Amino acid sequence: MDNEEVRLVVVDDDVDTANLLAELLQLEGYSVRVGHDAAQALALIAEFCPLGVLLDLGLPDQDGLEVARRLRVDGDPCLVLVAVTGRASEKEKTAALAAGFDHVIVKPVRPGLLKTIFPPTVRPAV
Repeated sequence: MDNEEVRLVVVDDDVDTANLLAELLQLEGYSVRVGHDAAQALALIAEFCPLGVLLDLGLPDQDGLEVARRLRVDGDPCLVLVAVTGRASEKEKTAALAAGFDHVIVKPVRPGLLKTIFPPTVRPAV
């Protein structure tokens, strides 16, 4: 993805968590949009065309697993879906992967881990 903008969507019903994660990602050079429920997530994804989505599993209007299933049926097959959750059991991780997530990350999220999933844009020195 040399010299291309790496676009990500962060979706978490906890506004502070979503905004903090977005700020950390922006500091790393990512272009980020934030949503707080499933409806916002789907609208942002359709409008922003991100490379990836960091999606909380516990959303107020729809389960994150359902959102992932819907994106896998109706969305871009190349979209990278990352479940960001406080649910750390193997059962939860297995359910997330079965729903179509590519990765499962347990909160708190370490930005360094996200760099391995979404390598930042290579920018020329100014």
